[in-house]
Amino acid sequence: MTNDTSIGKNLRFFFDLKSPEWQVSEYVGFFLFNRNGKFEQTSQVLKRNEFAASQEGDNSSSNYTSNIGTETKGSYSMFLPVMYIGEKGSDKFRIGFGYGISQVNIKGTSDFNNGQALQNNSLIFLNGGPTLDSKIDMIGRYSLLSTGNIDRDPYRAYLLGNLSTGNNLEMLGLYSALQGEITPKSLDPISIYMFNSLTNGQLNPLELYALSTLLKGRVNTSSKYAQSYYFFWEVPFGPINWRVGVGFIDYKQNNFDVQLRNFETAIYVPIDL
Repeated sequence: MTNDTSIGKNLRFFFDLKSPEWQVSEYVGFFLFNRNGKFEQTSQVLKRNEFAASQEGDNSSSNYTSNIGTETKGSYSMFLPVMYIGEKGSDKFRIGFGYGISQVNIKGTSDFNNGQALQNNSLIFLNGGPTLDSKIDMIGRYSLLSTGNIDRDPYRAYLLGNLSTGNNLEMLGLYSALQGEITPKSLDPISIYMFNSLTNGQLNPLELYALSTLLKGRVNTSSKYAQSYYFFWEVPFGPINWRVGVGFIDYKQNNFDVQLRNFETAIYVPIDL
């Protein structure tokens, strides 16, 4: 997943805490840095197929970013020691780099089929067996395997593994609704129409909604730790300081990869306590 590139989606306020600075030599020092913030990602990085890559030439990237209806939201708390080069005092020029960890909370959806979820799931359903129950079971197990049950939700995993048993399909739709997953982006009329056609109208609206949710993997993780990097450049202008910084968080779990890149610029009056 990746951030939307628009300014409106990426403009965020951060809450930063910084320890006193410790000068270990004339031009080298360090401090502890903590940043807390929120994020929203509405685009996903996909891989180009071999044909498309060959048509676009050798200079084209193997990946591209697209908005395919997936979305993740969350928060993070970054903590890291930062080493800087500069003289003692907040009124001096300095440049620094830090490395540490972040606690990340994420909730949302992701496409683990490289943007081909509709095609893949329709083929799995069509070739799932002679009966409707066998087709439903097959697509449920495929969804469980392809998403890796990244959120470690045992109840959802049970439903996906036994989707045609009893009213499990309907319960999956109800469970998704109770989890607050029904949003304008989650209601995909094309997939609902497709499953209604493939099942000859034998399923109720809640069951059709449940099948349509299988096109996207659910992500709901908390208290996960990720590698974090921070680079900054700071210049004093009289009583004020101008700082430019770049932060990077890389969080991975199973097939899921979230990369948070933050660019900041700030003008502030330093206060030494």
